[in-house]
Amino acid sequence: LLPPPILPPLLKSLISTNPVPAMNSEQCTSLMGHSANKSDMLLRQTSLALTATASASSSSSSDGSDADVNEGVAVASRDDAVGGLSTQRTIQSTDKYFDKDVIQKMNQRAQQENARLNLNLGLPIDLTILTTRHECTSSTLVNKVLRPPIQTLLRIIHRTLLLIENPLFRIVGQHIPLKLRQQVTFMAWKVYLPIHKVLIGRRTGLHRNVSLEYHALTSIMWWGRLFPVTVERMRFCLSQLHVWHPPEEYPSWNLLKRTPHDNNSTTQTNTSGEFPEEMKATNGHKHGIRGHLYEVYHQMREKVTPTGTRDRTTTKSSATEMTVTGQYIQHSSRPSQKVLFWIYGGAFLAGDSKGNLGIAEKMGMVCGVESADTEGNVVDMRDVFIPDYRLVPEYHLDDAIHDVTLAYEYLIFERGVRPEDVVLLGISSGGGLVALLLQALEAAQRMFDQMGEENRTYASIPAGLPSGGVLMSPFVDYTEPFGSMREYTKHDLIVHQSVYEEGIPYLEAVLGCHNNRVNASPVYGNFTGLPPLCICVSEHEVVYDQTMLLAHRAKEQGVDVIVGTWKYMCHVFTMLAPFLPEG
Repeated sequence: LLPPPILPPLLKSLISTNPVPAMNSEQCTSLMGHSANKSDMLLRQTSLALTATASASSSSSSDGSDADVNEGVAVASRDDAVGGLSTQRTIQSTDKYFDKDVIQKMNQRAQQENARLNLNLGLPIDLTILTTRHECTSSTLVNKVLRPPIQTLLRIIHRTLLLIENPLFRIVGQHIPLKLRQQVTFMAWKVYLPIHKVLIGRRTGLHRNVSLEYHALTSIMWWGRLFPVTVERMRFCLSQLHVWHPPEEYPSWNLLKRTPHDNNSTTQTNTSGEFPEEMKATNGHKHGIRGHLYEVYHQMREKVTPTGTRDRTTTKSSATEMTVTGQYIQHSSRPSQKVLFWIYGGAFLAGDSKGNLGIAEKMGMVCGVESADTEGNVVDMRDVFIPDYRLVPEYHLDDAIHDVTLAYEYLIFERGVRPEDVVLLGISSGGGLVALLLQALEAAQRMFDQMGEENRTYASIPAGLPSGGVLMSPFVDYTEPFGSMREYTKHDLIVHQSVYEEGIPYLEAVLGCHNNRVNASPVYGNFTGLPPLCICVSEHEVVYDQTMLLAHRAKEQGVDVIVGTWKYMCHVFTMLAPFLPEG
């Protein structure tokens, strides 16, 4: 949903089409993003262009309405039938985003940008026609001669893998030690990278100016789009994410014992300063982390924050639905005062808490509160809580937001962490859950504040808003894909054509009609009253358009928003930090 009137000249000024001298990984730091003031400028330009586009759309509409284009944006909110929240969204307030001309321009803009990039590993033929499951009407030699046998071969490989992949996944995931998988992975990478540098160099990435490591990773990961993707394969791959983040890649800080804090986080220890019996520390090295790992399993009595678009209250929830599970990473002998609430991604189809242990612990370490002992060692690193949530297609999207909201209430009400000491962080679809959670918490707080004193006596006190939210490549628009979400699958290394063709149909299957999908999408929700947001995204990944729309709408409604943009990177490139200097 980036502004069609200004994007072509803006992107032309940002992305040089002239040859640029190659850069090494150290020099790439200048390419890694915009500063905060530049992001503010980009948001202002986006705001002006969206307003102009919406004005043009509304002036040419058949009903002749000349209402202010921003009317309805500030009042748009989540559709929540639970708990008496009067926040029904007016679908008309979002119609301007789905104008046929706007969508066409967005698609054209993304196609024009693709024409400037180095697609298909730099090869002269369009290999994407080999990957699509749909009939191709092209009369090229590749389509007539190469596509049929390649498609037949891929189907044979696919059906063969279906027979052996489940036991193979169990062997790799459960019987091969994590340390061995990590060692093999990084040994292979260290062998491959210099070979790629000599034989291929900077020919395969989207642009010569990305790091050599990104070119090498492109040469490896591009071929995944040739194979059909299933939900089971997605879940296995994301369960192995921990393999990419061994402790050797962490900051080399000493993990020191922390003195008790003068806040209610000390309630998690007994009078002797030791952990309660039910919270005895396990050995983190068994799980590939440095700190202590606790497996959370706690049944909540109630859920005070209404969520979702379906009519369901806590009285209808089963014991399983009211149970919080997940992983809690503690860096030293006492719980930290501040906590990172980590929501993993996976297009709501895949992902799990254990697969995110490595990168989540690393983030908790580098985002610690500045506090040093006499030797200058940082000691107040953030503990990290990674809750589990139910996945599609077995469950509904509402079940996912229900689970993460319940987990947040567990952190506040059961573990005694203050809301202002919590930061939410979500990756991809986890970023969408962060936005949905913030919107639900703000709506609950607003409803409580509007109650009379006589009604507050019988109402549950809301959990309260956290200090902020971090959205990394957030997936926040669940309507029919267009723009970057549709066109950038041709080069995105993570959400490529096979992932797109497998995952997108679930949106309609689970959410239903267009109006339901609009209501479920946090990008079209109410941002008024939300805490500060920090957003990281690549200008050339699939969720770029919807991410910039979210930033624009949040800033328009008074939210403090910081946007960091990177060039030529794939979706969730930050998760590839052990391999990429950009990450």
